[in-house]
Amino acid sequence: MALRRLGFDWEVTGFGDPITALGAVKTAKPDAVLTDQMMPVMEGCQLLEEVRIISPATIRLIMSGCVALDRLSSITSAHQYIAKPFDLNKVRDLIQRSFVARERIANQGLQVVTSLRAIPSLRQTHHSLLEELKNSDAAGTRIAFLISQDPGLSIKVLQLANSCLFGPGGLITDLVEAVNCLGSEMIAAVVLSQSMFRHYESLRHRDIDLARVWAHCWETAGLAQRLCREKRLPHKTCEEAFLAGLLHEVGRFVILDNFPNRFQKACDCSRETHASLAASLRETLQVTPAQMSAYVLELWGLPLSVINSISLMDTPEQDAAAGFSMTSALYIADHLASKTHAPDSFDLEDWKAAYLQSIGCERDIAVWEERCTQTENLACG
Repeated sequence: MALRRLGFDWEVTGFGDPITALGAVKTAKPDAVLTDQMMPVMEGCQLLEEVRIISPATIRLIMSGCVALDRLSSITSAHQYIAKPFDLNKVRDLIQRSFVARERIANQGLQVVTSLRAIPSLRQTHHSLLEELKNSDAAGTRIAFLISQDPGLSIKVLQLANSCLFGPGGLITDLVEAVNCLGSEMIAAVVLSQSMFRHYESLRHRDIDLARVWAHCWETAGLAQRLCREKRLPHKTCEEAFLAGLLHEVGRFVILDNFPNRFQKACDCSRETHASLAASLRETLQVTPAQMSAYVLELWGLPLSVINSISLMDTPEQDAAAGFSMTSALYIADHLASKTHAPDSFDLEDWKAAYLQSIGCERDIAVWEERCTQTENLACG
């Protein structure tokens, strides 16, 4: 009833139990399903898993106010987790934005994206942490406690806090101190990247190595942030560039998971023609990893500036911003990182000389490449 009153041109149907709702999904595959978690007969996470199998393109949202931290990891089929109590207007915006993401993909002619059978879901321990991070008054001890529930996440946060990007000079071993050192935006970036990559830990392919791609993304993130700082872009842009760098490659895993045969065909093509994997995927699937990443991250509700920069990685010249921007930083950082921490063994595309000239960076590239060669890490150079 509340969704019907929001004023959008939606056809909203409500059900009193999950079995009846599931029957309706089988009859007419909906654009989105919003379910409670705690229900009789079937939990919301079970319902959404059934929906995923029956209607892969359906956007799946779950809401709950009483799921314990140790149970949150069992919710793996939702694209978005909504904690109760919630602002109905935020739910409206979330649903509307999900629809806009699909429309944008359709307008770009990336029809293959709508046939995805599996779209990664954000681990729910991470959903809880991100909700805490949205509250600027959240205590560092509370955030540190949530991080401590995930050993892998704890290690990554401590590793980053002690890196040359943020390390104050002394060894940081306490999570509360690490949280205060990094700040909420950086913690959110680590949370999202850890969640996304962990989703594909079991995925195996001879031409893709998770650890190798992960190292490339961390290198790209540090480079993108450093470049934004050198060009004196706003602090928020520097933070978002780091997040974009961490997540820009997730699209290749989404493609491999959904279209393994065509992914292999693209790899074989790259090997035979000495083309980049992105170019071969564009030829084979009419979509690049960057475009796929942008779609998934838009479903997750990430900042539009991050999504836009990732979506333009293959065509930075289409960026509407004048001069050096976050898109520029991400494009250049990815290219530089590929020389020292390549995500795969395929050839790298040439620099877009005309674009670099248009943003006044054609002479800077040689300097940046030299620094990468000397230090193998511009972020620590």
